[in-house]
Amino acid sequence: MNHIIARTTPGSITASQLPDWALSRGITSLSTKDVMYLCNLPANQVSQRMAALRKNTKLFSPARGLWVPIPPEYRTWGAPDPMYYIADMMEHLGTSYLVGWLTAAERHGASHHAPQVFQVVTGKAVRARTFGRSRLEFYCRDYVDVATVSSHLQRKTNVRVASPGTTMLMLAADPGISGGISNVASIIVELSEEYTDFGVEAASNAPFFSDAASRRLGWLLDSFGVGAPDEIVRYCSALTSEPSFLSPSSSRQGKLDSKWKIVMNEEVDPDV
Repeated sequence: MNHIIARTTPGSITASQLPDWALSRGITSLSTKDVMYLCNLPANQVSQRMAALRKNTKLFSPARGLWVPIPPEYRTWGAPDPMYYIADMMEHLGTSYLVGWLTAAERHGASHHAPQVFQVVTGKAVRARTFGRSRLEFYCRDYVDVATVSSHLQRKTNVRVASPGTTMLMLAADPGISGGISNVASIIVELSEEYTDFGVEAASNAPFFSDAASRRLGWLLDSFGVGAPDEIVRYCSALTSEPSFLSPSSSRQGKLDSKWKIVMNEEVDPDV
Protein backbone atom coordinates (compact mmCIF):
# COMPACT_ATOMS: atom_id res chain seq x y z
CA MET A 1 0.00 0.00 0.00
CA ASN A 2 1.20 3.49 -0.85
CA HIS A 3 2.54 5.28 2.27
CA ILE A 4 0.19 8.23 1.69
CA ILE A 5 -2.80 5.90 1.56
CA ALA A 6 -1.59 4.07 4.66
CA ARG A 7 -1.51 7.35 6.60
CA THR A 8 -5.05 8.27 5.53
CA THR A 9 -7.94 7.52 7.85
CA PRO A 10 -9.86 4.50 6.53
CA GLY A 11 -13.23 5.44 5.03
CA SER A 12 -12.42 9.17 4.99
CA ILE A 13 -12.67 9.56 1.19
CA THR A 14 -15.91 9.28 -0.74
CA ALA A 15 -15.88 7.50 -4.09
CA SER A 16 -16.68 10.73 -5.93
CA GLN A 17 -13.72 12.47 -4.28
CA LEU A 18 -11.28 9.67 -5.02
CA PRO A 19 -9.80 10.69 -8.44
CA ASP A 20 -9.07 14.30 -7.47
CA TRP A 21 -7.85 13.25 -4.02
CA ALA A 22 -5.37 10.84 -5.57
CA LEU A 23 -4.19 13.26 -8.26
CA SER A 24 -3.60 16.03 -5.73
CA ARG A 25 -1.27 13.71 -3.83
CA GLY A 26 0.66 12.38 -6.80
CA ILE A 27 -0.94 8.93 -6.62
CA THR A 28 -1.08 7.56 -10.17
CA SER A 29 -3.06 4.38 -9.51
CA LEU A 30 -5.15 2.62 -6.90
CA SER A 31 -5.79 -1.05 -6.36
CA THR A 32 -9.21 -2.38 -5.46
CA LYS A 33 -7.88 -2.92 -1.93
CA ASP A 34 -6.83 0.74 -1.79
CA VAL A 35 -10.33 1.82 -2.84
CA MET A 36 -11.91 -0.48 -0.24
CA TYR A 37 -9.67 1.01 2.46
CA LEU A 38 -10.07 4.67 1.52
CA CYS A 39 -13.81 4.57 0.82
CA ASN A 40 -14.83 1.88 3.31
CA LEU A 41 -16.38 -0.25 0.59
CA PRO A 42 -16.81 -4.03 0.44
CA ALA A 43 -15.06 -5.69 -2.49
CA ASN A 44 -18.31 -6.47 -4.31
CA GLN A 45 -19.26 -2.77 -4.44
CA VAL A 46 -16.03 -1.30 -5.80
CA SER A 47 -16.71 -1.85 -9.51
CA GLN A 48 -20.23 -0.48 -9.17
CA ARG A 49 -19.05 2.68 -7.38
CA MET A 50 -16.27 3.19 -9.90
CA ALA A 51 -18.68 2.86 -12.86
CA ALA A 52 -19.94 6.45 -12.60
CA LEU A 53 -16.38 7.77 -12.40
CA ARG A 54 -15.44 5.75 -15.47
CA LYS A 55 -18.48 7.06 -17.35
CA ASN A 56 -17.43 10.64 -16.55
CA THR A 57 -13.82 9.84 -17.53
CA LYS A 58 -12.54 10.61 -14.05
CA LEU A 59 -10.68 7.30 -13.98
CA PHE A 60 -10.27 4.12 -15.98
CA SER A 61 -9.13 0.57 -15.36
CA PRO A 62 -6.21 -0.70 -17.51
CA ALA A 63 -6.26 -4.07 -15.74
CA ARG A 64 -8.67 -5.90 -13.48
CA GLY A 65 -8.35 -4.53 -9.95
CA LEU A 66 -6.36 -1.42 -10.95
CA TRP A 67 -7.86 2.07 -11.14
CA VAL A 68 -6.05 5.03 -12.72
CA PRO A 69 -7.25 8.59 -12.03
CA ILE A 70 -7.27 10.62 -15.25
CA PRO A 71 -5.67 14.09 -15.04
CA PRO A 72 -8.09 16.83 -16.18
CA GLU A 73 -6.11 17.60 -19.34
CA TYR A 74 -6.64 14.02 -20.56
CA ARG A 75 -10.30 13.56 -19.69
CA THR A 76 -11.52 14.40 -23.20
CA TRP A 77 -9.21 11.59 -24.42
CA GLY A 78 -10.62 8.99 -22.04
CA ALA A 79 -7.18 8.03 -20.72
CA PRO A 80 -3.72 9.59 -20.37
CA ASP A 81 -0.61 8.75 -22.38
CA PRO A 82 0.39 5.16 -21.50
CA MET A 83 3.74 6.45 -20.20
CA TYR A 84 1.69 7.79 -17.29
CA TYR A 85 0.45 4.39 -16.12
CA ILE A 86 2.44 1.62 -17.84
CA ALA A 87 4.82 1.06 -14.90
CA ASP A 88 1.92 0.74 -12.44
CA MET A 89 0.03 -1.52 -14.82
CA MET A 90 2.95 -3.89 -15.35
CA GLU A 91 3.67 -4.07 -11.61
CA HIS A 92 0.00 -4.84 -10.99
CA LEU A 93 0.11 -7.61 -13.61
CA GLY A 94 3.27 -8.99 -12.06
CA THR A 95 5.48 -8.94 -15.13
CA SER A 96 8.74 -7.39 -16.24
CA TYR A 97 8.42 -4.89 -19.08
CA LEU A 98 10.35 -2.63 -21.42
CA VAL A 99 8.91 0.04 -23.70
CA GLY A 100 10.43 -0.56 -27.12
CA TRP A 101 10.36 -0.54 -30.92
CA LEU A 102 8.60 2.45 -32.49
CA THR A 103 7.43 3.77 -29.13
CA ALA A 104 10.96 3.86 -27.72
CA ALA A 105 12.28 5.40 -30.94
CA GLU A 106 9.72 8.19 -30.66
CA ARG A 107 10.70 8.83 -27.03
CA HIS A 108 14.29 9.16 -28.21
CA GLY A 109 13.27 11.78 -30.75
CA ALA A 110 12.93 9.76 -33.96
CA SER A 111 10.14 11.33 -35.97
CA HIS A 112 10.02 9.45 -39.29
CA HIS A 113 7.10 7.29 -38.25
CA ALA A 114 4.61 8.37 -35.63
CA PRO A 115 3.63 5.10 -33.93
CA GLN A 116 -0.03 4.13 -33.99
CA VAL A 117 0.48 1.77 -31.06
CA PHE A 118 2.32 1.79 -27.74
CA GLN A 119 4.67 -1.20 -27.96
CA VAL A 120 5.88 -3.01 -24.87
CA VAL A 121 8.13 -6.03 -24.26
CA THR A 122 6.85 -8.25 -21.45
CA GLY A 123 8.00 -11.26 -19.50
CA LYS A 124 4.65 -13.02 -19.88
CA ALA A 125 1.72 -12.92 -22.27
CA VAL A 126 -0.45 -9.81 -21.96
CA ARG A 127 -3.35 -9.18 -24.33
CA ALA A 128 -3.50 -6.03 -26.43
CA ARG A 129 -5.91 -3.37 -25.26
CA THR A 130 -7.06 0.14 -26.12
CA PHE A 131 -7.59 3.05 -23.73
CA GLY A 132 -8.59 6.50 -24.89
CA ARG A 133 -6.51 7.34 -27.96
CA SER A 134 -3.87 4.68 -27.34
CA ARG A 135 -3.65 1.05 -28.38
CA LEU A 136 -1.19 -0.99 -26.35
CA GLU A 137 0.49 -4.07 -27.81
CA PHE A 138 2.64 -6.50 -25.84
CA TYR A 139 5.26 -8.96 -27.06
CA CYS A 140 7.09 -11.56 -24.97
CA ARG A 141 10.86 -11.48 -25.40
CA ASP A 142 13.59 -13.18 -23.36
CA TYR A 143 15.69 -10.00 -23.14
CA VAL A 144 13.10 -8.04 -21.17
CA ASP A 145 15.15 -8.13 -17.95
CA VAL A 146 18.66 -7.82 -19.39
CA ALA A 147 18.53 -5.34 -22.26
CA THR A 148 19.89 -1.86 -21.57
CA VAL A 149 17.36 0.72 -20.36
CA SER A 150 17.56 4.46 -20.96
CA SER A 151 18.75 5.81 -17.62
CA HIS A 152 17.79 9.33 -18.68
CA LEU A 153 14.17 8.44 -19.42
CA GLN A 154 13.89 6.21 -16.36
CA ARG A 155 14.98 9.07 -14.10
CA LYS A 156 12.64 11.47 -15.86
CA THR A 157 9.54 9.28 -16.17
CA ASN A 158 10.10 6.27 -13.88
CA VAL A 159 9.38 4.09 -16.92
CA ARG A 160 11.71 1.43 -18.37
CA VAL A 161 12.32 2.49 -21.97
CA ALA A 162 14.84 0.72 -24.18
CA SER A 163 18.06 2.68 -24.67
CA PRO A 164 18.90 3.98 -28.17
CA GLY A 165 21.24 1.06 -28.94
CA THR A 166 18.73 -1.47 -27.66
CA THR A 167 15.95 0.22 -29.62
CA MET A 168 17.95 -0.07 -32.85
CA LEU A 169 18.41 -3.80 -32.29
CA MET A 170 14.72 -4.23 -31.49
CA LEU A 171 13.73 -2.48 -34.73
CA ALA A 172 16.20 -4.56 -36.74
CA ALA A 173 15.02 -7.76 -35.09
CA ASP A 174 11.33 -7.14 -35.81
CA PRO A 175 10.80 -5.07 -38.97
CA GLY A 176 7.34 -6.60 -39.31
CA ILE A 177 6.03 -4.72 -36.26
CA SER A 178 8.18 -1.66 -36.95
CA GLY A 179 6.67 -0.40 -40.19
CA GLY A 180 8.78 -2.54 -42.53
CA ILE A 181 12.48 -2.61 -43.32
CA SER A 182 12.50 0.77 -45.09
CA ASN A 183 10.94 2.47 -42.09
CA VAL A 184 13.38 0.65 -39.81
CA ALA A 185 16.25 2.00 -41.92
CA SER A 186 14.94 5.57 -41.64
CA ILE A 187 14.61 5.39 -37.86
CA ILE A 188 17.96 3.65 -37.29
CA VAL A 189 19.80 6.26 -39.35
CA GLU A 190 18.06 9.06 -37.47
CA LEU A 191 18.87 7.55 -34.08
CA SER A 192 22.49 6.90 -35.07
CA GLU A 193 22.92 10.55 -35.99
CA GLU A 194 21.43 11.71 -32.70
CA TYR A 195 23.17 9.17 -30.45
CA THR A 196 26.63 8.82 -31.95
CA ASP A 197 28.02 6.72 -29.08
CA PHE A 198 25.51 3.87 -29.40
CA GLY A 199 28.05 1.34 -30.72
CA VAL A 200 29.30 -0.06 -27.41
CA GLU A 201 25.77 -0.23 -26.06
CA ALA A 202 24.41 -2.00 -29.14
CA ALA A 203 27.27 -4.52 -29.22
CA SER A 204 26.85 -5.34 -25.53
CA ASN A 205 23.15 -6.05 -26.11
CA ALA A 206 23.62 -7.92 -29.39
CA PRO A 207 23.96 -11.38 -27.74
CA PHE A 208 20.40 -11.02 -26.40
CA PHE A 209 19.08 -10.77 -29.97
CA SER A 210 19.17 -12.95 -33.06
CA ASP A 211 22.23 -12.81 -35.31
CA ALA A 212 19.92 -11.41 -37.99
CA ALA A 213 19.18 -8.33 -35.87
CA SER A 214 22.86 -7.39 -35.52
CA ARG A 215 23.58 -8.07 -39.18
CA ARG A 216 20.61 -6.02 -40.35
CA LEU A 217 21.64 -3.17 -38.07
CA GLY A 218 25.19 -3.14 -39.40
CA TRP A 219 24.11 -3.47 -43.03
CA LEU A 220 21.56 -0.65 -42.76
CA LEU A 221 24.08 1.68 -41.11
CA ASP A 222 26.70 0.89 -43.75
CA SER A 223 24.22 1.29 -46.60
CA PHE A 224 22.32 4.39 -45.52
CA GLY A 225 24.01 5.90 -42.47
CA VAL A 226 27.49 7.06 -41.59
CA GLY A 227 28.71 3.46 -41.37
CA ALA A 228 28.42 0.74 -38.77
CA PRO A 229 30.43 1.29 -35.58
CA ASP A 230 33.53 -0.84 -35.11
CA GLU A 231 31.91 -2.70 -32.20
CA ILE A 232 29.08 -3.98 -34.40
CA VAL A 233 31.49 -4.85 -37.21
CA ARG A 234 33.63 -6.93 -34.84
CA TYR A 235 30.62 -8.62 -33.27
CA CYS A 236 29.10 -9.62 -36.60
CA SER A 237 32.47 -10.73 -38.04
CA ALA A 238 32.70 -13.33 -35.26
CA LEU A 239 29.26 -14.83 -35.95
CA THR A 240 29.34 -18.32 -37.44
CA SER A 241 25.66 -18.87 -38.18
CA GLU A 242 24.17 -19.17 -41.66
CA PRO A 243 23.49 -15.89 -43.54
CA SER A 244 20.42 -13.94 -42.46
CA PHE A 245 17.67 -12.41 -44.57
CA LEU A 246 17.32 -8.66 -44.73
CA SER A 247 13.53 -9.03 -44.59
CA PRO A 248 12.29 -12.05 -42.61
CA SER A 249 8.92 -12.05 -44.40
CA SER A 250 10.03 -11.61 -48.03
CA SER A 251 11.35 -13.98 -50.68
CA ARG A 252 14.09 -16.42 -49.65
CA GLN A 253 16.22 -15.30 -52.59
CA GLY A 254 18.51 -12.35 -53.10
CA LYS A 255 22.11 -11.25 -53.49
CA LEU A 256 24.41 -12.05 -50.57
CA ASP A 257 26.39 -9.28 -48.93
CA SER A 258 29.49 -11.21 -47.90
CA LYS A 259 30.64 -8.64 -45.32
CA TRP A 260 27.44 -8.79 -43.30
CA LYS A 261 26.20 -12.23 -44.39
CA ILE A 262 22.91 -10.64 -45.30
CA VAL A 263 20.73 -11.90 -48.13
CA MET A 264 19.28 -8.75 -49.68
CA ASN A 265 15.81 -10.11 -50.41
CA GLU A 266 13.95 -6.80 -50.37
CA GLU A 267 14.64 -3.36 -51.78
CA VAL A 268 15.12 -0.76 -49.07
CA ASP A 269 13.99 2.81 -49.66
CA PRO A 270 14.49 4.81 -46.47
CA ASP A 271 13.45 8.41 -46.02
CA VAL A 272 16.94 9.79 -45.37
